[in-house]
Amino acid sequence: MAKQAKKQKRREKTKGQVNDTNFLDSAVASTRAFTKTRLIEGGLFYLFSLLVIVISFLGQKEKGPQLILKQAAQQRIVAEFPYEYTSEVLVEQRRNEVRTQVPPVFKRTFLPYEQFRDLFAELLSTYAQAQIEFEEQGEEKVLETFGTRATELINASGIEIPITILTAFIDETSPRERSSTSEDALAALKRLYEEGIYENRSGLGILPQVTVVQLTDEEGKNNLPNARPLEKAMIDLRVEINALSRGEDTARMLFEIFRPGLVVNLVYSQEGTDNAINSALAVVEMPILRYEEGDTLIEPGSMITPLDLERMSAYREANIAAGGDAMLLDPLFLARFFLTAFLLTALYLYIKQGVRDTRKRNRSVAITAVCMLISLLLIRAIFEIGEIASATSPSLPSMLPFIAPSALAPILVCVLVGAGPAALSALVISVCFGIMLDNSIEFMLIAFLSGITGSYYSTHVRQRSKLVRAGFFAGVAAACAGATTGLLAGFSFGLVGQQALIALIIGLVTGIIAVGLLPILEYLFKVTTEITLLELTDFNHPLLRRMQIEAPGTYHHSLMVANLSENAAAAIGANPLLCRVCSFFHDIGKLVKPEYFVENQRGGANPHSQKNPSMSALVIKAHVKEGVDLAKRNKLPQVITDVIRQHHGTTLIQYFYHQAKIKQKGDTPSPLSGVSKSSLDKSDVDESTYRYDGPLPAFKESAIIFFADSIEAASRTIPKVTQPAIEELINTIFNKRIEDKQLDECPLTFQELARIKSSFTHTLLNMLHARIEYPKEDSANAAERNEPEKHEEDGTASDQQPV
Repeated sequence: MAKQAKKQKRREKTKGQVNDTNFLDSAVASTRAFTKTRLIEGGLFYLFSLLVIVISFLGQKEKGPQLILKQAAQQRIVAEFPYEYTSEVLVEQRRNEVRTQVPPVFKRTFLPYEQFRDLFAELLSTYAQAQIEFEEQGEEKVLETFGTRATELINASGIEIPITILTAFIDETSPRERSSTSEDALAALKRLYEEGIYENRSGLGILPQVTVVQLTDEEGKNNLPNARPLEKAMIDLRVEINALSRGEDTARMLFEIFRPGLVVNLVYSQEGTDNAINSALAVVEMPILRYEEGDTLIEPGSMITPLDLERMSAYREANIAAGGDAMLLDPLFLARFFLTAFLLTALYLYIKQGVRDTRKRNRSVAITAVCMLISLLLIRAIFEIGEIASATSPSLPSMLPFIAPSALAPILVCVLVGAGPAALSALVISVCFGIMLDNSIEFMLIAFLSGITGSYYSTHVRQRSKLVRAGFFAGVAAACAGATTGLLAGFSFGLVGQQALIALIIGLVTGIIAVGLLPILEYLFKVTTEITLLELTDFNHPLLRRMQIEAPGTYHHSLMVANLSENAAAAIGANPLLCRVCSFFHDIGKLVKPEYFVENQRGGANPHSQKNPSMSALVIKAHVKEGVDLAKRNKLPQVITDVIRQHHGTTLIQYFYHQAKIKQKGDTPSPLSGVSKSSLDKSDVDESTYRYDGPLPAFKESAIIFFADSIEAASRTIPKVTQPAIEELINTIFNKRIEDKQLDECPLTFQELARIKSSFTHTLLNMLHARIEYPKEDSANAAERNEPEKHEEDGTASDQQPV
């Protein structure tokens, strides 16, 4: 006996040494893992900080005070160094003056004169021909024939010479007079064509102050300043004809004949005019403006003109050129780098101290970082594109700050992580936003108010359309803040109204972008938002519909567990919606073999009666693994899969473990028989066979469902529902689970456990409420006859079933 005692002591000592060694190894491994986690966490933080700084500030140049076209300047701007530049604005002004001073260029043509001359000569020849042919028949026949032939010639030429007046002129004048006056009239008409006839200036769009018309031939050499408009040419032609004719009637008829021959012969030449303008523009001198150190560039209160914007743009370019091309060593970039680095470091220390759970903290920080980077990337891209486009749109720079979606990151972070991180992201975004705009306090305030408003309206959002509403209210906040600062700065109501309208539109667009990005971020980070959870509460979900039909008992059990867990979660400040949704799906694995679970047997045969306890335990345990498989196939969120794994922890399947012990002893008493527990504990049964594989509940909602599942099932065995009975049942189950170390990985406190117990008690008393017993019709009639009531064989007074 002494030797055996010594051997036993040696074994215990060796075992203790091994345990000490294992403990030390575990401690060293934990220390290494913690150190590694800290290194990874710190590395990711510095990478995030670097990306924020690079996206926001790298390559960005100082913009100077905000100057808006046609708005009053807010401050005096003085040159800090001498510089000069060529003013394109003044050049363009001078070019416009030149364009207005260069007269239009026309090309001269004699074709109308030649056509009229040929037609008139042919008409006279036609009259002579008619005289030859019909002179013997009289003058009347000659004139009639001439009139017919002349009409054909006039219609063919398109020159509308009045035939009646021409006939009268020939009839009333002698051949000598007719020949002399016609030749003189043609000579006068030719002179007018040579000097040039042009259309009225208003018809050509020529400015009234232009009094000179340039006339060029095909070679561009001639210049006839005596060209006249058509109306003036008509007057001059009449004067010439009056001087040639002997009588007024003859002069009148001759003028009416020659009048259709006087048309515009100066044709406007676009090419010639452009060449003349280009020749004039080629000699315009390029104005060079010079400013010395101390010269005032912008006067306070003065209206900003394009020349002012050009002057300040040239000043900034000269300043940038003097500073060199180094991007990383740029003093402006370095100042912004250190300022933002200090801010992000303080933020990191705050998060690290505020959130102790490393796993939760890392995920929250990762989601917040990605959302902020996306938002900053969009803002920087909008600024860069806007600066390029501002060259053609001077008013665009005043709109750029309101186009940037500064509320995008706070809205996304609020939905995915929470309101606290959303406020922090709004702070970081607004600071970076203000620094990008040359340390503008006004725009920093606008971005911060917009982000805070968007995150406020995104709190506990359960519908995707509400994100658009959150974006709209973020736009309202930006519009109100922008309008206030704009009016205080003295901007016009028109500009302030445009900025407010753009802020509202961008707010709506921000909400729409958030709706599109949210499912992507949920998938990437395995986060389940309340929006997705609410969508899963639909009882028409395929798994829930299957459960209603194939496993109605399990479905009813899941609904009761959902009620228990939802109320308990609300009592301790956990997520009630998460508990409700996870409770709906926690037992979906029972759909594979629903008949093996007592709630679905409906009084039929029990398939476990044909199996040994270990096989039955394997079937019962398998519903966890099968539930996980179903969840993955149906693409349920990861949090539901986690609850399915954890909702039994590593608890013991008491019934079949008890049956296995009895079978091991060769006895078959029922679990309620008088077999002592001490005798059963001595039987050699592997307890791990009858324990669930776990893991243990790791978060509060999982632990609540873990308890609610057991308590709902056990509550059906209470013979009489009273508050003491329910409290005793709940306390027993809680104590056993705690003694079994099922809560070792869960952050629940004893105070929260007490609240959960109280909530379970209240909910069960309402779920298992009693009903009054309604008498049967026979019993009522017997009471009226004062006869004793008849009872059923089973001793119940009614067929009323308990609820």
